[in-house]
Amino acid sequence: MGNIINIIAFLILNATFLVFMFRYSARLKNPLNSSKFLLLEGPEMFLVILFATGTLALSSSGGGQGTGSGLNLQAIRLALLEALLVMSYFMASHKPTWGIGTISYLVYMIWLLYSMTYSGAGQYGWRYILKYIYPLLIMLSASAIVRDEEVFLAICVWTRRVAVCSLFVFFFPFVNRIIGGLFWYATALSIHYVIIICISLALYFFYGKDIKDLILAIIFVFPCIFMVHRTGLLATFGAIAVFCFYKYKWISLPYIAGVLAVGLGIVFYVPSFHNKMFWKDKENTLTVADLREGNISEEDIRNNGREAVWEMLKEEFYYGHELKGSGIGSCQKFLYANPTIVKQTHGDYVQMKCDTGDIGMGLYILIAVMVIVHCFIVNVKPSNPDYIKCCAIIVASSLVGNYFAMYSDNAVTYTMATTGYPFGFYGAMLGMLNKYKSTV
Repeated sequence: MGNIINIIAFLILNATFLVFMFRYSARLKNPLNSSKFLLLEGPEMFLVILFATGTLALSSSGGGQGTGSGLNLQAIRLALLEALLVMSYFMASHKPTWGIGTISYLVYMIWLLYSMTYSGAGQYGWRYILKYIYPLLIMLSASAIVRDEEVFLAICVWTRRVAVCSLFVFFFPFVNRIIGGLFWYATALSIHYVIIICISLALYFFYGKDIKDLILAIIFVFPCIFMVHRTGLLATFGAIAVFCFYKYKWISLPYIAGVLAVGLGIVFYVPSFHNKMFWKDKENTLTVADLREGNISEEDIRNNGREAVWEMLKEEFYYGHELKGSGIGSCQKFLYANPTIVKQTHGDYVQMKCDTGDIGMGLYILIAVMVIVHCFIVNVKPSNPDYIKCCAIIVASSLVGNYFAMYSDNAVTYTMATTGYPFGFYGAMLGMLNKYKSTV
């Protein structure tokens, strides 16, 4: 049943993309005034649908984990989306806008392509290049297509609406058994919800402080708590802290302290989190006081075997190749060739260091620095309109959340639901900023 649903959804979705790509116009309710309709260009509607459906995995093969015997359409879906994004450059009314973040990402992609010259991973290397290039392609497409506030808001609203549908599936697992992996599995969705939290907070503060937006932001925090997802919790509170700083600048420090206090409270005083975070000690339960006094060591923290896998991969591919790594895809090929281990590194940074060395990891970190600084400049400039500042704050906070998640999860693997979004919104910010500057 799941295979049939995924095939039908796959065909309908891609047919819809093609229809709107070549249509002259499309109608959509105006997010600023629900009693009116927007007349969008076909590529604008295409991009709205693309952002809205990033939560779809279309995989009944273990929910996208590469296990089980079900159908997995993720690789084909990603390749088709990238082809459509390239096509959108020619169909859009404007040319892509380049920014410091886009240029930095392009430099990183050149390094990845260079790493293929000494990689022995073959198809595994090209698969990862497809995953890494998706944020660059959606960034360029959004910068060419998104020029108006209404289109940006339509993307925000519809992305959140579909996320709400996935949330329903998350809390009612029997529905997921029926639809068979239509949405991404829980850990990927937990990282995606960080982006939805940032969107909801931005809409709350920049568009009338509608209590509905605040409630939704709070609701989307709960999945990572219920599933005891430490990476999701780190990403969530990291993103919220950055959001506070961008919104209130230095006076936000008490708010940030409060956010971090709540996060620490969950880790230390919610039993399920505490038991998953620390090795159980029948005599002593670790508290915040132990953290403050420096009584918690690395040996006290559960890593679920990650450290052993990371050290094994570094011994195999990093040590002796620190500068350049062993070539992109090396880790993935090794793990797939040894099915008794695991199929994912559960740590994108370790994989970067092993595959592309310190240079590759440094270039990837540099992308985030460039984007975050650019967004901060846009956010503090008084003459910029609020909707552009709203987009900038979504970019910075969600990007930090994703980069935090990459420490102990595979956010790059879920790129359609994770890393593609902050970079896509960065492209939208560039497009709107370019139009605004041309009119003043």
